[in-house]
Amino acid sequence: MLFEEIKNEIKNEMQKALYNYNLKENKINFEISEPPLKEYGDFSCNLAFILSKILKKSPYEIANDIVNHILSFYKTQSFVESTFKSISVEKPGFINFKINMNKFLKIFFLDIEKISSIPHYSISNELILIEHTSVNPNKALHVGHVRNSIIGDCLYRLLSYTKHNVKVLNYIDDSGLQVADIIVAFRYANIPIEDENVKVKKFDHYCGNNVYVKINELYSARPELELQRKKVLKDLENPHSEISRFTQKIVKKILINQLQTSWNLKCHYDLLNFESQLMQSNLWTTIFKILQENKIIQLETSGKNIGCWVFKSKEEGDKVLVRSDSTVTYFAKDIPFAIWKLGLVKNPFEFEIFSQQWDNTNLCKTVLKNDLKDKQIDSCNPLIDFNDIKKVITIIDFRQERLQFLLLEILNKLGIDKTKYIYLGYEPVTLSNETAKLIGLKQESLKSKSTQMSGRKGIFIEADIALDLLIKKSYDEIKKRNVDIKDVEAINIAKEIAISAIRYYFIRHDMGKSIVFDIDNSLSLEGNTGPYIQYSYARGKRIYNKLENKSTSHLIENDLEKLEENLSSIEIDLIKHLCRFSTIIKDSINNYEPKLVANYLYMLSTLFNHFYEGSPILKEKIDLKKRLRIKILYSTLLIMQNCMQIIGITALDKM
Repeated sequence: MLFEEIKNEIKNEMQKALYNYNLKENKINFEISEPPLKEYGDFSCNLAFILSKILKKSPYEIANDIVNHILSFYKTQSFVESTFKSISVEKPGFINFKINMNKFLKIFFLDIEKISSIPHYSISNELILIEHTSVNPNKALHVGHVRNSIIGDCLYRLLSYTKHNVKVLNYIDDSGLQVADIIVAFRYANIPIEDENVKVKKFDHYCGNNVYVKINELYSARPELELQRKKVLKDLENPHSEISRFTQKIVKKILINQLQTSWNLKCHYDLLNFESQLMQSNLWTTIFKILQENKIIQLETSGKNIGCWVFKSKEEGDKVLVRSDSTVTYFAKDIPFAIWKLGLVKNPFEFEIFSQQWDNTNLCKTVLKNDLKDKQIDSCNPLIDFNDIKKVITIIDFRQERLQFLLLEILNKLGIDKTKYIYLGYEPVTLSNETAKLIGLKQESLKSKSTQMSGRKGIFIEADIALDLLIKKSYDEIKKRNVDIKDVEAINIAKEIAISAIRYYFIRHDMGKSIVFDIDNSLSLEGNTGPYIQYSYARGKRIYNKLENKSTSHLIENDLEKLEENLSSIEIDLIKHLCRFSTIIKDSINNYEPKLVANYLYMLSTLFNHFYEGSPILKEKIDLKKRLRIKILYSTLLIMQNCMQIIGITALDKM
């Protein structure tokens, strides 16, 4: 908590300046940051720049006034007790603060447990719902889907570890076009449900690689199949139709395979929501009526959308909700689901246990109350208290951005607070040419530095296949480095390295940037990768396990008087980074951005490796230095473990 507390102290000092100028602090948004160069101090504030326009003075003049007159106490004897050694002005107007390093280090060593633990930021039981993954149940998850799942799961871990009340939803589109394609293939195109001539890992692979690709090729040659698809889409709205019952069997078979992939990557869910149930309930009927009555949508009587119910947006253009044949569009189905998630309509569902997950928690699914009657279910209730919902977070591909903006616009017209619905978009994943070759693409078909994935064309790499390749490469490397290791142990370690490699690869990038996925790069022991972080932790753990006396509480008062003299600049840099931990966690929560934890962890690993090389523990002869280094090692391992938990990286004792 130390850096956070120091920032609060600076904030309090800046408040004095605002009160002096008769300004209210809540109207002035100033920043407290760390300067890029050490000579500028440890913290810097831009308040003078913010006040320049208000006070009609230069930032430098205002900064000097604040430091030399309003905060003049720093020149007096009372400043000795302050956290700061000095407060100064740097052109063109930054106010810089330099830490009283010995006092800072003393606080660190006395309060190491608190500084190293995950802070708790939730102050109420208000519920946050996160929807992620939500892959159409017609194919296996590929590495592009994994980016969605990992972002969502890391956000869930971040919030749950900081004691927020959070639940994870996985929306199953079991009544859309892509599912209809699979059903048309099986029922009307004579494509077998099981084909002995096709060797695949799982049923979801068969549906995505073979069935989905083949049926899309057949549509142009057999136009009658497209007519059958329209019929299937209509039949799916009737839960009692034969097509609907057949579809649910196929969907469940694919869904279980998809979930197994997510569980292999250590993703957690709380509830499966089925689109078919959403449409079979009264939710859509109720919302559709409200949209009509409030003239939010209108029936088109001419033009290309004649006979359709359309939402007209000034910013995003027209969007059809109900087609002229009365079928409901994909986008329209998002509206009642969003409103249901926000807890603004009567809940038509009960929650039933679907299965147990990898982490020994129950995964539940929605069941329509009207379908239960006297049926006994293995209930999950109460799973969601709709009176406590604070926010709904939806994680979805940037290619759905327009639809999300349309949805937010409709929610706003319905009078719903738009701050309660948060859309987190991310750019898609492409394949490096080297990785594309692994799935059989020929060199002549690779026209750029990376390859765009396409489900319809069968150009993608499934998450299962990527994980298997990573496990194999990890296993070979482990056997090369550890000749005497047993196969069972090597396989177990290889799995953890592979899972961590994938998870870290997909969380460390900015969501607004496209990722080029490369098998070899993700496994590197050098650079910004999961295995590099695991290796750094294993190095520290190996030293810690060799210590005869692991106690970290045997520093006495005299040891703490001249800490700066007994610590190197490398050690102080590492300590300062350790003290940023709680601030990083807070920033990650406020911005819904677990990537910040990944970046912090990478820098921590790098600083620790400098410490490992430059500050030996086992061979250190000076007792005080050795004891101080043990404390630093202990804190580093604790914080690394905490960050790794949030990202889903396994802390290994050896690699």
